[in-house]
Amino acid sequence: MTLIVAVDPGVRGAIAFMHGESLKVDDMPIRQAMRTGKVKNEIDPVALQKLIRARVPADETALVVMEDLNTFAGGSVQTMGSLEATKAVIRTVMELNRLDVAFISPRAWQATYGIKKTAASNTKEQSLKIARELYGRDYCPLAKHDGRADAILIARYAARNLV
Repeated sequence: MTLIVAVDPGVRGAIAFMHGESLKVDDMPIRQAMRTGKVKNEIDPVALQKLIRARVPADETALVVMEDLNTFAGGSVQTMGSLEATKAVIRTVMELNRLDVAFISPRAWQATYGIKKTAASNTKEQSLKIARELYGRDYCPLAKHDGRADAILIARYAARNLV
């Protein structure tokens, strides 16, 4: 049985660890940093490394699956740069832990669950609803836990489709 590490990247993201029926979910570790005269949140690579090592012992392997968010036209240069930096930090920490990273598009895993933006509901709300239906409210008790919901659903997708 393969340990799945599913990553919803971003400062509001999360990491789900799925091993068979066992599931653990952690919010993405962040820290405050001064950027252009303002305090901004960013991924904390040291805390992320400690979290990964605590959840994936050094003598074990895992399949790491990270949502491949694309920088897209229309977004600000700052937003696109921040997203790319976030992905680079996460990937680097995983590789330093000798864990390869596979990327999956949001469209691929969301289609499995029938998640699609509508006038009545965005994809984050739908992910939250489905994760709660499958695993209860304990992992995602609040609306702000949509990153946890995405990570859980990515892990479930990977367990059923990538191993």
